[in-house]
Amino acid sequence: MLTRAHTRLQTAPAWQTFLLVMVPVAVLYLLTMQTSDVESNFDSVASALPAWRLAQFGDLDLSQFEDLPFIFDVGGSVVSNRPPGIAFLATPLYWLFGSDTFTGVTPSLLPATATAALASAGAVGVLHLVLRRLTGPKAATGAALVFAVGTSTWSISANELWPHGPAQLALALAVLGLAGGRYFGSGLAFGASLLIRPVTALIAAVAGLVQGWVSRSARVVVLIGAGSAVGLAALLLYNQTVLDTWSIAPPSYGESFVDRAQTQSPLAYLGDVVGFLFHPKYSVFVWSPFLVFTLLRLRTGWQQAPGWVRAAAVGGVIYMLIHLRLNRFWGGLAFNYRYALELLVMVAPLLFLSWQAWYGETGPTGRRLFWYSVAASVAMQVVAINVGFTNGYLV
Repeated sequence: MLTRAHTRLQTAPAWQTFLLVMVPVAVLYLLTMQTSDVESNFDSVASALPAWRLAQFGDLDLSQFEDLPFIFDVGGSVVSNRPPGIAFLATPLYWLFGSDTFTGVTPSLLPATATAALASAGAVGVLHLVLRRLTGPKAATGAALVFAVGTSTWSISANELWPHGPAQLALALAVLGLAGGRYFGSGLAFGASLLIRPVTALIAAVAGLVQGWVSRSARVVVLIGAGSAVGLAALLLYNQTVLDTWSIAPPSYGESFVDRAQTQSPLAYLGDVVGFLFHPKYSVFVWSPFLVFTLLRLRTGWQQAPGWVRAAAVGGVIYMLIHLRLNRFWGGLAFNYRYALELLVMVAPLLFLSWQAWYGETGPTGRRLFWYSVAASVAMQVVAINVGFTNGYLV
């Protein structure tokens, strides 16, 4: 029976294994997502309200919520300062399930939270398709499932309408485009990511240039750049129309990042980099310890990696190094990590190749230690999901 199931999995077409990954992950994420509005973070509330308003009234006027954080008066209009892509993505579920009936300070945030859960599950499913470009369906499925429950994709991206779940989905689609040589489509996906999280424009620029270099083709750079430019143009048009500025980093949400980059000392920056990696409360290697094992044959993984894997990884790393210059590494959380989530999607193919090289040559003890680390990673994300904090603004 097990042999027959293994054979079916190994020969299954991509669409079947995509569903095999995405559907149970989506169910898990929906069952464990944040359901208490009063425990929602400021960021997710400010992302959800424009979606609700757009679905219910066809505009972005949030004057009734002007006392909440991240809601600003811009030229006489009271709007959210969150990037537009997050709200646009959540609007369909508010059309279907939204209500103008308030149970508290805000309308229900559940449609927005469900959007985050579904987008995050979609990101895991697409990442599985990316990994199928490097390995068989069984290994790609297993790796995607470990990513789904062993990283804060579960406890952050899928738990509330942070920008990270939608951005992870867009970036996973961009990497899939790179892997398949669909460069304009990859650029469009990069453009979608910067509508959700504008700083990911750095990933598009670096990954596009590296992919062009490894391909020895200016055409690749032009196609990725042209697709990305669609998202950039849409973001600038939104900023001008709603926030009265053509800047990609308007005062309402981008000015503080620019100021920090100009004033942060080299020592403080080094502290952010070290904290990002190893801080006991906020780092990726503490809250997802299985990732340590993906670094043990990084050189081998790099040597084996196709050009698109290298382009994605370099884009992700450069993005993260600049991001740490722009923003605090701990992300305003009580514990766990969130800023690494976009990076993890970009470097996942390279980390998989590194892990595969190590796992294939290590002994039983090494393999047991790896699976213990996976179990520890899952347990820590379960803890993160089940510890709530009351948002005093929403009580």
